Amino acid sequence: MKYKMRIMKYTIFGLLFILIGFICSCADDKGNYNYQDINKLSITGIETGNTYRKISHVDTLRIYPEVKSLTGTEGEYTYEWKFIPQNADKYKGADTLDFVVATTKDLELPITLKADSYTCFYRVEDKATKVSWYQKFYLQVSSLTSEGWMVLCEQDGQSRMDMIVNVDANTDIISRDIWSESDLVTGKPVKLMSNFSGAGGNIYLFTCENGTYRLDQTDMHAGEDNNIKWNFGDQPDHMHVQASGVSLYNYYQYNGKYEYIDYLYWIVIDENGDVYCNNVSVNGGLFEFPINEINGMKFKAAPFVANACRYRRGGGSYTLGGTSTMLYDEAGRFIEVKAKSGGIPSVMKFSGDEILFPAEQEGKEMVLMQSTVNDGLTYVVLKDRAGDYYYYGIVLGTEGVNTQRYYGKLSGTDVDQATLFACHPLYGTLFYATKDRIYEFDMKNPSTPVKEICHFPGETIKVLKFNPFSAFRQYKVWEDMRSEHLVVGTTIDGADEKGCGIMRTYEFEPQWDKAPILKKEHKGLGKIVDIAYKIIYGEDDEWLVGHVDGSFVWMSINFEIYNSGKLCRLFGESIFTFPEYGR
Repeated sequence: MKYKMRIMKYTIFGLLFILIGFICSCADDKGNYNYQDINKLSITGIETGNTYRKISHVDTLRIYPEVKSLTGTEGEYTYEWKFIPQNADKYKGADTLDFVVATTKDLELPITLKADSYTCFYRVEDKATKVSWYQKFYLQVSSLTSEGWMVLCEQDGQSRMDMIVNVDANTDIISRDIWSESDLVTGKPVKLMSNFSGAGGNIYLFTCENGTYRLDQTDMHAGEDNNIKWNFGDQPDHMHVQASGVSLYNYYQYNGKYEYIDYLYWIVIDENGDVYCNNVSVNGGLFEFPINEINGMKFKAAPFVANACRYRRGGGSYTLGGTSTMLYDEAGRFIEVKAKSGGIPSVMKFSGDEILFPAEQEGKEMVLMQSTVNDGLTYVVLKDRAGDYYYYGIVLGTEGVNTQRYYGKLSGTDVDQATLFACHPLYGTLFYATKDRIYEFDMKNPSTPVKEICHFPGETIKVLKFNPFSAFRQYKVWEDMRSEHLVVGTTIDGADEKGCGIMRTYEFEPQWDKAPILKKEHKGLGKIVDIAYKIIYGEDDEWLVGHVDGSFVWMSINFEIYNSGKLCRLFGESIFTFPEYGR
């Protein structure tokens, strides 16, 4: 024992001796060290809060950054601009140098990039210290076919497609007859369908005499390769889709409790009134057998599909999307397809303080069903056997929690001659059109007399609608306002069908006595059949970036979400967590 204690004592003394020697050596070191302050830079002049939007082979991206030293010590710098497309990991073997577009201080870049969303970096490096500074921003590149108003026309008994691209609030580019080089024989055009989808981008369908085609996201081509029949397990010879709708992912948070519903159904209705359901949440999902059956009895669906597309935040709750879709059948029943039901239809049920009408409206034919992003509100117009019209406002909720907002008989000037209907997504205003006139009816105040708002002498109204823009997309103010503009497509009576079409958009004030404002007018279009808006939507507007305290963490570059959940910040982007669910 004494021997061990002696060894320990000597060990301690030895360590103390080494430590004292190290300290003394440091005290004796009188070397001359040259410490150089690291320069600090400020980079301004680059928009980081808004996304730059340019058209490929049309626009030039010009950015003139201001680089300032914060230490007062100027240096010599190198510069680098790097544009990384979304899904860059799909570019197998691509080097990061492949994404460098310029090495100059200022950027004047003619846009030749493919239509896509880009995460961009401006890098400044001090040549002396090799220290770099970065500024991150975003670029959205579109083409003359990747985003814009699709105007479906008829020419010589075949389908023609015109495109209108809104460059800015006042400037547009029109591409006429973009299918002129196509060999596809379409026959007469029937309609366009645009569906926002959270899986694989938006769905754009074009139905013509010879079938239905899912339009390509980039170049808008319609061909045998994108014939809708390839989406069916048992391919029919021809499929003529009359209506299409997609239920959305749903995130729901209330009083601190989170719910995540990941069912996503794509529903189509054919010319026979048969309904098909495809679970697009499953990779490679197909349409199988018709689902238009309730309690063993088959029904025929009207050519309309509505969904609870909503985007709402505040009040301690956040809701995005909606998992149910709504149908209507020839027996006069409002029908719901709930996501959790596995795609099985049922007659709708309503809750709330006031039940204005039953779920069954026997003897009434549907002439309008229009979804909005206004808290899941869906507008409906039905026509009875006597020729009278009735209006309905239905809030399509999550998993069967449906309420009623409006109901009544539509009466007013020339309503018996009405051919088209549309509803303002916010104001509760119903519009109907005769051959050349448009009338306005206030559903909130039905006793207010109907008034005429537009007259187009010598023209025939072919399209009357409000185009819903997707809830996920962040636009500039003037772009976002387009969802509240009435879209009117007309043809000039007796004019050559190659240039007889006119598209107009109107803006409305919330005050009833205000006249509509003509925002834009485009002439020289084809013989208009239908109009819909096509957007660029990427699969990766949101990314799963990891976990925080056991929670799934998602990053969004296009919008921010504020709720009572955990909110973090990373490089100026919003990070939000859903403690119990992933995507």
